[in-house]
Amino acid sequence: METALARTSPGVDLDAVTSRWLGGLATATRAGYAADARAWLTYAAIHGIDPRSATGRDLAGWVATLDELSPSTRARRVAGVRSLYSWLRDEGVVGIVPELPRGARPRVRGQDDARLVGLGEADAARVMAAADRHSPRMAALVSLLLTTGLRIHEALALTPADLRTGGGGRVTATILGKGERVRTVVVPPLAVERLESIRPESGEKPIFRTRTGRTWGQREARDALSRVGRGIGVDLHPHTLRHTAASLALAGGANIESVRSMLGHSSLTTTQRYVRAAGNLDASPAYALAAAIAPGSE
Repeated sequence: METALARTSPGVDLDAVTSRWLGGLATATRAGYAADARAWLTYAAIHGIDPRSATGRDLAGWVATLDELSPSTRARRVAGVRSLYSWLRDEGVVGIVPELPRGARPRVRGQDDARLVGLGEADAARVMAAADRHSPRMAALVSLLLTTGLRIHEALALTPADLRTGGGGRVTATILGKGERVRTVVVPPLAVERLESIRPESGEKPIFRTRTGRTWGQREARDALSRVGRGIGVDLHPHTLRHTAASLALAGGANIESVRSMLGHSSLTTTQRYVRAAGNLDASPAYALAAAIAPGSE
């Protein structure tokens, strides 16, 4: 793959280069992201940029050529390229994901409230039940993500040594998150019991491992989670469970600062998005309109 990326040209077969990345995306996303990545790689080839060492300024130069597109389309293209680089980083092909300078980021108003809110209580319970049926490892992962809101890479890096039992039997986990920030999260009995069922003998080895004993990779975990979701008709992604944990906690009356701390957000503004998203959906005039036109409403 490194060779293919290094010699990217307008005629490159992107599907052959990144088929594994594209294969892990939702069907509706796959075609768009493929086109986005192809546009960036073509630009890089024309301007002599090695995609493996591209910088945020390189990306900004590309985004500047997209002025004829709407802000939302430009933002979607940037999202596609970021998805590619995140995958390449996880695969060890690149060291970092290039970040656009703040002034070069496409300005798009609004947000996808439904995606941000995640699953409701009933669907979250269905996912937990499906994970229990699937395997002990999947049950441990889903219970951990749904009750702590961990990012997938944080969960997969967890070792028994990271878990500590304190007063009253409370179990906590020390998490190294974004920006090398350390935080402590409470791991409830639901998740602790399932984690214990797959606990390795060594306290230093990651809890989540494959049958051969190696660390369970992010892509493998995402693919397995997606399969569990398809089995019950739910589109599942690790971030879906993170969004769900945040939204259900806030809906249940949890203090927003406590939720911010649990999720590892550096800013309270980021956490407040979940409150706004739920409020926007609950306050939708669609409910009043439906009531007004329902049969027998006169």
